[in-house]
Amino acid sequence: MAKITHLFFDLGGVCLTNAWDHISRELAAKQFGYDFESSEIRHKKLFEDFETGKISLADYLDEVIFYQNQEFSKNEFVEFLKNQSAAHQSSLDILKKLAEEKNYCLSTLNNESLELNQFRIDKFGLKQYFTNFFSSCFIGLTKPHPEVYKKVLQITQTAGEQCLFIDDREKNTEAAARCGFQILHLKTVSDLEQELKAREIIK
Repeated sequence: MAKITHLFFDLGGVCLTNAWDHISRELAAKQFGYDFESSEIRHKKLFEDFETGKISLADYLDEVIFYQNQEFSKNEFVEFLKNQSAAHQSSLDILKKLAEEKNYCLSTLNNESLELNQFRIDKFGLKQYFTNFFSSCFIGLTKPHPEVYKKVLQITQTAGEQCLFIDDREKNTEAAARCGFQILHLKTVSDLEQELKAREIIK
């Protein structure tokens, strides 16, 4: 097996909590008292464009939440939305160690909307760990589309067998494997250190 030189991390579910998943959306509906099912129908129509940066957060909210009058403001809602993000500190500790050792090129490979992605990069200081941010909102494609993984290999000029891709969703790791990546399907965040030690990425 080829020597790994590049590590690619999903963000939501590996390094951080998810930014705007089904649980957060349902919680928001309960918190603000709007109809969840109606908003979900609208969400599903727009979510791919939202995650690939084709529409802004403001436009997404206008269509999904504020298409009718609400008793709360857009600023209140955005603040709630941002507050759903939290760090998996154990993962950030591992990233800090990897970044300090400088044995691997560290990158993200994640699906995330533009404004939330940038907010999370800044809030959690992710630029101190990662050299590259291969986010869906930047590259215009979402995992598990095979072109995502092909583009990453082209941009980094790296062979797939030299790359380890870490994601909590099996369909994403399976797609990466088909494109030649070594993969780690992370079932629980607490397993990350043990899994990386097993692959001799960390000691």
